[in-house]
Amino acid sequence: MPTTGAPRVLVLGATGRIGTAVVRTLEATPGQVVPVRASRSKATVEQWIKEGKEAVRIDLDDPGTFPRALEGIDRAFLMTGYTSAMNHQTKSLVDAAEDAGVGFVVHLGVFGDGRSTDPHFAWHELVERYIAGSRLAWAHVHPHVFMENLLGINRLRDGRMVWPMGDKRVGWVAGEDIAAVVAKVLAEGPESHAGKDYYLSADLLNGAEVAEILSAALGREIPALVLTPDDLQRMIDAGLDTTPAGMDAAYAASTLVWLRQTFEGRMDYSAHTTGTVQDLLGREPVHFGSWVAAHRQELLDQLR
Repeated sequence: MPTTGAPRVLVLGATGRIGTAVVRTLEATPGQVVPVRASRSKATVEQWIKEGKEAVRIDLDDPGTFPRALEGIDRAFLMTGYTSAMNHQTKSLVDAAEDAGVGFVVHLGVFGDGRSTDPHFAWHELVERYIAGSRLAWAHVHPHVFMENLLGINRLRDGRMVWPMGDKRVGWVAGEDIAAVVAKVLAEGPESHAGKDYYLSADLLNGAEVAEILSAALGREIPALVLTPDDLQRMIDAGLDTTPAGMDAAYAASTLVWLRQTFEGRMDYSAHTTGTVQDLLGREPVHFGSWVAAHRQELLDQLR
């Protein structure tokens, strides 16, 4: 273990897009903090250690792994997967972080108003309140819809942008910006960020507008298939759509509630952009057109 006096920062999800980007951003300013990668995979952790990187094994489904993983940790980035288990996982991890003497946590949540009735938004808000009621200093980062969803759960289908929310717009944010904000908050610590909520939304777009940007950037006509939540439910019932990989049934059902609430206008309060990236990072956020250009080949590969 290095003898540096810099704060040691545990990064959950260090094999995923956001966690990996957080680690890389922290490493870009050596000496400020020591990033500690976390994974449930023993092989992955062993490989990181062989490469000379700080790494620990942590399994959110096994609280017995928490004490050792949190030993010597000063700050932590908390994020969970797309399952209803996030509630007890985070509660147990926050308790363990208190016991281990962790001083500051940054939690990745959702773009809610604290009064959400959609289950997975409500779960995040319960987690946020539990963290706020703990002895830990904390900050919450609230991203709107990830642009990276177009590479995964919202990938193009048969060359079309499927949009089951009618003409409703939602906010979009690039993973690069999420990671940059998280890394800055972790690096600067509680002295600058304790008790803060950071909402991230760079662009406000609906399915037809997304399809228009995709068409221009990819040089291919990408039509929008504009549906309603009921249309999507019928597709699921007919076996024409499935639950995204890595998302349990309860979480998937909750996303349908969010789609319906958005379609019905109950989420209109969240239909706005924010200046958080400009305020914190001193630059413009990554806008949707720029993000599409940067991921052009990955998107084109979906059309093969």
